[in-house]
Amino acid sequence: MYFQFLIEDRSSEILIHHLMNKLKERYCEKELEYDTKSFKGIGHLKTTGNLLERKTGNLLNDLGMYLRAFDKKLSSLRNSAIVIVLDNDLRDTNTFKKELELLAKKNLTVTDHIFSIAVKEIEVWLLGDVNAIESAYPKIKKSALRYYVQDGLVDTWETLANAVYPGGLKGLRKKAGDSYSEIGRTKMEWADRIGRFMDLEHNSSPSFQYFINNLRDRISHEKE
Repeated sequence: MYFQFLIEDRSSEILIHHLMNKLKERYCEKELEYDTKSFKGIGHLKTTGNLLERKTGNLLNDLGMYLRAFDKKLSSLRNSAIVIVLDNDLRDTNTFKKELELLAKKNLTVTDHIFSIAVKEIEVWLLGDVNAIESAYPKIKKSALRYYVQDGLVDTWETLANAVYPGGLKGLRKKAGDSYSEIGRTKMEWADRIGRFMDLEHNSSPSFQYFINNLRDRISHEKE
């Protein structure tokens, strides 16, 4: 089975690498391969202009052209899928997924594909495994997670910052100042450290379970 991932940003890509390595260990009898293409952010679905003007480095802006490209590349592979991993932020998840499927249809995507939406951000998948967080950060402030609603349209990375970052969210924002680079670097660190300990079977995030179950289903039922 071959998976081609299109991923919103680097922190999500780091997490996907850990999850795929766990799947490869779980299904060691299978020939499981994958590749990733990460973007500089999510961007916007509605775009205008010619192809070069639309090539922005953002996932949604460039999604059509990459769907066409990988659809052509994978057409000769019997067991392959394109997996698009992105956040819904404040969008309605069902409406967003319909818009994404319409884009795939408009671009004549015949290769098996999965739109896996983290509700609301990729950090919800980390927050779905408190044991993994505690293993990565033994000094975790569990009180910061007391009122967190899993996969709700609530603060996510901010909640994680309050739980594990020295000085909490306030400390992270103070160090970051007017630049997002420190926050981005910290998110990549979370994905790396927590991702190493995540349990594929026990995660309270419904959007994580949707993602991992779709992968396992295709691995288990690949065609001979």
